[in-house]
Amino acid sequence: MNDITHDKRARISRIHKNERVIIIAPVGQDAAAMATLLDTHGFETQICNGSAEHFRQIAVCAGVLLLTEEALESAQGLLLLDVLKAQPPWSELPLIILTSGGESRRAGLLDLAAAAAGSVTLLERPINALTLMRSVQVALRSRRRQYQVRDLVSQLANLNQTLEQRVAERTAKAVEQAKKLRLLSAQLSLAEEEERRRIAEMLHEDLQQLLVAARMQLAALCKTQDAGEREPIAREIADVLERSFKLTRSLSVELAPPVLYEHGLAAALEWLAAETGKNYNVKVTVEADSSANPEAADVRIFLFRAVRELLLNSVKHAVGSAAHVTMQHLRPDKLRVSVADDGPGFDPTSLDRQRTSSQTFGLLNIRERVISFGGEFLINSGPKGGSRITLSLPGRPAPQITSANGARRSRRRRLPNTRTAKPESLVS
Repeated sequence: MNDITHDKRARISRIHKNERVIIIAPVGQDAAAMATLLDTHGFETQICNGSAEHFRQIAVCAGVLLLTEEALESAQGLLLLDVLKAQPPWSELPLIILTSGGESRRAGLLDLAAAAAGSVTLLERPINALTLMRSVQVALRSRRRQYQVRDLVSQLANLNQTLEQRVAERTAKAVEQAKKLRLLSAQLSLAEEEERRRIAEMLHEDLQQLLVAARMQLAALCKTQDAGEREPIAREIADVLERSFKLTRSLSVELAPPVLYEHGLAAALEWLAAETGKNYNVKVTVEADSSANPEAADVRIFLFRAVRELLLNSVKHAVGSAAHVTMQHLRPDKLRVSVADDGPGFDPTSLDRQRTSSQTFGLLNIRERVISFGGEFLINSGPKGGSRITLSLPGRPAPQITSANGARRSRRRRLPNTRTAKPESLVS
């Protein structure tokens, strides 16, 4: 009776869990009698004489199917058995069959029902009320376990779908990243080719012409016998050679400024600011902590070239705006370099658009290089809000690890987050 009381208290929850007892007894008053008995003790019952569609709903949503042998032997009962055979894999609706026949009839009913349902209980009439309720309780417990399996199967399906979706998203992201890297590589190759062409044109149009002029003047000098005529030719040759020397020195300084290698990044930034101000007539101020000079040569070279690129962007897009360069310590092993101006600003999300424009290529290249160094790249910019681009990098070389065969290799750097902040204040 404790089990009956417990089931009575759980009546409402059973309704929501589809634990109804479906009764099919087409002969006499058996259906009404069993329904009254079970309802009295807290079970949710439903007398059914429905169609095939109704039976299909029963096979999935019912808790127990309670029927008499007359119902099973009818044409409607055969239809019900066909529906039970088509249950989903998790479902095995418990059947309780009331029979009054002999052994042979019971065996036939059991074979017929087991072929369709698999979970069958035969009760011989007349049946004790307590026996009926106990049988229903046992059947409901079995059905609850099936519902648990159903829920687990559903959760597993949802989890698989979520995992597949995540895999698809990550695959798409990887493909997009690969496209972006291919575009970046192509743009980088193009930029390198343009730089080589610029240097070649400088050598051909300027230096080579000066050397040709010097050679012609030298030939004229060799043919001139008058000392008075030889002196101006010699002075002209010296002037051409001086101009050639200045041009080569300017080119070599541009490609690899000695101040960067001899005095460090802070001094190189001061020199770069002065050169930019002189060549483009803009005001560039520098606030650089010399103690923040990076130890790693590749970091020094990259930061110098990155600041030069950012200053050229500022000159191009923030016409007439002053620029400010800062370099400071974050930690003993990390430094921060930023370039800011008061120009028109730009949309930072343009770096992540599918097609990278030539205006954003320089920034995209710098960002990818910062990430490869294990640093952080931050843009603060907005329309008419100026721009500030900050590069945070480790200032020391990556630790070296000696492998088993004695070779030395660099420790792999953990890739950082690349963040885009709200507008604060450089350029595209």
